Amino acid sequence: MQMTVPRPREQALEQIMAYILENKLSADDKLPPEREMCQMWGVNRCTLRSAIAALTEQGIVYAVQGSGTRIAHKFRRILQDLQGFSEYAADCGLRPETRLLSMSQVECDKQLSRRLHLVLGENAYRISRLRILNGQPTLIETAYIPAALAPGLEEHDLVTGSLFSVLREGYGLDLDHGEEKASITTAAEEEAVHLGIAAGDPVFWIVSITQTPEGVPVEYCRTVARADKVELVSVLHRGESEASDHA
Repeated sequence: MQMTVPRPREQALEQIMAYILENKLSADDKLPPEREMCQMWGVNRCTLRSAIAALTEQGIVYAVQGSGTRIAHKFRRILQDLQGFSEYAADCGLRPETRLLSMSQVECDKQLSRRLHLVLGENAYRISRLRILNGQPTLIETAYIPAALAPGLEEHDLVTGSLFSVLREGYGLDLDHGEEKASITTAAEEEAVHLGIAAGDPVFWIVSITQTPEGVPVEYCRTVARADKVELVSVLHRGESEASDHA
């Protein structure tokens, strides 16, 4: 059986990625100078630069004039945070964009009716949006909102505006708590096209339900996020009773 030998650029790319992982480099950390990397792995500068260009295009590294190549930022999704995507991304120094993929009303199936506490067949808005950070497609959010809670929702700007703000200011729906579950899956073909990855690539699958203070479910959201662009963070707090027990 004939073995396939990786091309020099692919070998250099894998060596750079291995170096990043082994040295636990994080956002804004620098890679070694090009000459040093060429000596480390026995590659010529043209091959190395081609590999770095591919990693730059993928959003893994970025170049700083006169300062070499650095590790790009990942979008840190804090699972407990209800802050809007665009606002949070801007606070992190990232450039957010939104593309509306589709918006329609659908009849609730058993799963949706259970999640949103609706009658089977009752209408809900289905809003699918592609989230882009620094020009790179990063995640797809598909939100379901009970149509009876937000009549005329399609008339609002959900591209440059915040869905949470529209629900709060336009309909008096204050979303203050919920639950979220995350797992890892693989990208379906349509998802891969929108996210700029290959079908079957690993992605995060995040499912959340957000409620009003009275416990009324307002948004059921399914998110597919690129695993190479997003990292999930959970903030741990010690309960007051436990803290007092150990004081």
